[in-house]
Amino acid sequence: MSYIQEKLQEVFETTIESDQEYNGPIDMIDYYSLFCKAASNDNLFKLMGNNFCMFKHFYEKQDAVMIMFSIPINSREEIVGSKNVAERVMEVVEATEKSFITIDSMKSEEIKEDKFVYVTMVKVLEGGV
Repeated sequence: MSYIQEKLQEVFETTIESDQEYNGPIDMIDYYSLFCKAASNDNLFKLMGNNFCMFKHFYEKQDAVMIMFSIPINSREEIVGSKNVAERVMEVVEATEKSFITIDSMKSEEIKEDKFVYVTMVKVLEGGV
């Protein structure tokens, strides 16, 4: 297992044991507030050049973990030699799928004012918490 997969699994397991929860709707997330909440609780991590955090969540009447990535949008279109935003989003999704096999929900949202693309994935817990 790669370092990326190990880190995702480690944070996932820690999140299940923690009291870090998100109880709001998944389609109306205040990303800035959630990333600040994660940072204030030492639950904000760096992986593949992106910030990410996880929260316990209740998704479709099941216990789950919400995984959030904050992927910076390059200025001046794309910097020479760097991967574009779409490639970095796909890397994040691929790494997460390799770590957890299935993802029960996924969405990405570009917030130009924040200069980030936010990728939110939900993994339902097998058998509950």
